Amino acid sequence: MKTALLHLATRETPEATLGAALGLLEQVHRQGADLALLPELFPSGYRYSDAEKTPFVLSELQAFAQKSGMVVAGGVLERSGERYANRMYVLGPNGQMARYTKIHLIPAFGEPETMIPGGELVTLELQGFKVGLTICFDLRFPELFRAYAVDGVDLFLVPSAWPGSRAYAWELLTKARAAENQAYLIAVNHAEEPFGAASVAADPMGMEMARVEAEGIAVVELDPSLPKRLRKEFRVLSERRPELYTGLLKSPAIK
Repeated sequence: MKTALLHLATRETPEATLGAALGLLEQVHRQGADLALLPELFPSGYRYSDAEKTPFVLSELQAFAQKSGMVVAGGVLERSGERYANRMYVLGPNGQMARYTKIHLIPAFGEPETMIPGGELVTLELQGFKVGLTICFDLRFPELFRAYAVDGVDLFLVPSAWPGSRAYAWELLTKARAAENQAYLIAVNHAEEPFGAASVAADPMGMEMARVEAEGIAVVELDPSLPKRLRKEFRVLSERRPELYTGLLKSPAIK
C-alpha cells in the first residue's frame, strides 16, 4: 500500500490551508498513493473560532477522496457541545471510514480545559492492514499502542502538532512505538513554528523509511506481510506476562 506523508503548514485561514492540502494531495495521487495522512488540527491549529469551517473542510476532502479513489486521513478541530474535540477522520471514496477523538489531552496546550477526551480505541481494515488511530500526545502512552497491537493492529497513524523544541522525544517515541509493537508507524507533523518536528515513517523494526523536514510530501510502500512475518519470526507480543502488569490499570499516582 502506497502511503503519503503530507508535511503541511497551517495558513491564516482554513480555506487557504485546505487549498495547500489539496495541492499536495494531487501530487501524491499522481504518484499512486492509496492513503494520505495530514497533520493534527491541520486547517486551524488551535484557533478555536475556525472550528466552524471544519464541516466545509471535511466535505472538500471527502469530494477529493471520491474523485481520486484515495483514502484521506487527518486531524481537525470540531465543536462538541460547549467544548471542542480534537479529532481524526479517515475518509474513503465511499464516505467516512473512521473517526477518532484524541484520548490523551495535553496540558501544555490547555487541551483539558477546552476539549473533550476520547473514550475509545478506533481501528479499521485497509488493504491488508489493521490500522490503529492515535493523535500526537498519545505517543507518550505506550500502553495505548500495545493495546492496539495485542488487538492485531500492524499500522499506526499519528497526525500531530509536535513542537520542534521537543523533536528529540518525537524522534525517539515514533520509532520506539513502531519497534516495540512490530508495526508500521506513519507520523505527520505541521511544518510551521512552533511545531516543525519532521514527519516520519518507521517500519516494524523501528527503522526510518522516510522523513520530511520542510513543507512537502513523501510516499512510502508498506508491505502488509512484513509485520505478520516479523511477529512470527521474532516473537514479542506472545511473550507478554499480563498477569504481572495489573498496576497499569490503577489510577495515576501523580496528577
